[in-house]
Amino acid sequence: MTDCVLVYPIPSKDSPAKGPALSIFYIGAMLEKKGFEVEYVDGRFDNPNRVFDLIKTNPLCVGVSAMTGVQLLEAQRILKQTKAINPEICTVLGGVHPSLLPYQCINEESVDVVCVRDGEYTMVELLNKLKSGDSLESVDGILWKEGAKVIQNKERPLSNLDDLPTPLTKKTKRYYKVAAEAGQVRILSSRGCPHKCGFCFNQVYNFRRWRAMSIEKFEEELQLLTSELGIDNIILGDDNIGKNMGRLQHICDLLRAKGLTWHTGIRCDYMSEDLTRMLDEAGCRSVFLGVESGSDRILSDIIDKQYQNGVDDIRTCAKNLSKTSISGMYSFMCGTPTETRQELKMSMQLADWIAKTDKKARISFYVYAPYPGTRMYQAAIREEFIEPKTIEEWSRVTLSSGRVPMMENLYYISGLTFRKDKTSKNFPGWKRSFIKPFELAASWRWRTRLINHYWEKPLVKYLISRAALSKSMEE
Repeated sequence: MTDCVLVYPIPSKDSPAKGPALSIFYIGAMLEKKGFEVEYVDGRFDNPNRVFDLIKTNPLCVGVSAMTGVQLLEAQRILKQTKAINPEICTVLGGVHPSLLPYQCINEESVDVVCVRDGEYTMVELLNKLKSGDSLESVDGILWKEGAKVIQNKERPLSNLDDLPTPLTKKTKRYYKVAAEAGQVRILSSRGCPHKCGFCFNQVYNFRRWRAMSIEKFEEELQLLTSELGIDNIILGDDNIGKNMGRLQHICDLLRAKGLTWHTGIRCDYMSEDLTRMLDEAGCRSVFLGVESGSDRILSDIIDKQYQNGVDDIRTCAKNLSKTSISGMYSFMCGTPTETRQELKMSMQLADWIAKTDKKARISFYVYAPYPGTRMYQAAIREEFIEPKTIEEWSRVTLSSGRVPMMENLYYISGLTFRKDKTSKNFPGWKRSFIKPFELAASWRWRTRLINHYWEKPLVKYLISRAALSKSMEE
């Protein structure tokens, strides 16, 4: 009998991402280790009927992970359907969004339990209580319902990463194989980030703590992934890989010894000549960089990015990367509270400068998404952001959100202009001809700054959303 079904709903309408769903795989690996029967559903790849076929086997629990945005609506649909099939099944909503808004989420009729922050040990204790029929009052890290009453249990400390089993198991391996074929296998060496960026969920979710996995544990997980999957490429998917040069050197040595090319995320102000050279020599081939803005005022006063030299740190990073084999993915954020049209132009001008300086640069403009509990959230409300009250309303708060039409225009125009790598993933081979006219039009719009009236956008959104739909793993 299945004890728990863990579900990762489709996270985006236009992303070709095929990396493993670590948010459910870490939890599932812990449950498997403790002897529970676990089944997984990834909405990007599995037949849509799989989750409901599993629910009909009457598991003790259905757990769904969700981030703010599109994923929430599908999570809600699955939980509602679970209750329609069998009201006795315990429904659990976890992940970033429920951890930021636990009380709002627990008040959803279809949600029995909200799992707050790290869920590995929480879900083990929850399943043990469900099996024994005991009260959930001693399970740390949850909000739950007792009749009409909502109860908040004691907060659970954040996990020690060395105590967690690797998320690659016999049952998750089929999903890892999909990621391996796409060159998108992900591994973590840490969780969280110590910085104060005013938009980031880490302020609330990880309390601005950075938790590093030991090098020994990282090496163990790396060895398992490479031996089981035969990969030659990997993504180091940390929120922040850290600035400790000694630790980074150890990681670089391990990745180089495996003959891997690899990709990671890092801050612009970390990218000194020495660090950039070290990453390059170790086989790093791309880095994700949170540039955010070309305005020093936005960076310091609004975001609190803590760049000592403001925009100049971004320019130094681009110059250093331009001398290496590493491709920088420079991520801008538009529509932040109090941003002026002139400051948006400054970001676009900086993007042009980066593209000219670093010929390998990939550039994206995302729409600022106000995450509850973050420092910038109240500023967004003062700027007339209407606070969502339901999961349906929160599902419309995305990084390409149409709530600010001009910013959404810029998301697509910049993507088609600067992100040919993503376009190639969505439209491989001859399929590129479908989107090519819109790439040319977007490049013209970028150059002329004609981003207000983007009549091509509905067609672009349709083509990208259709292309991003993955084929089912189960016919």
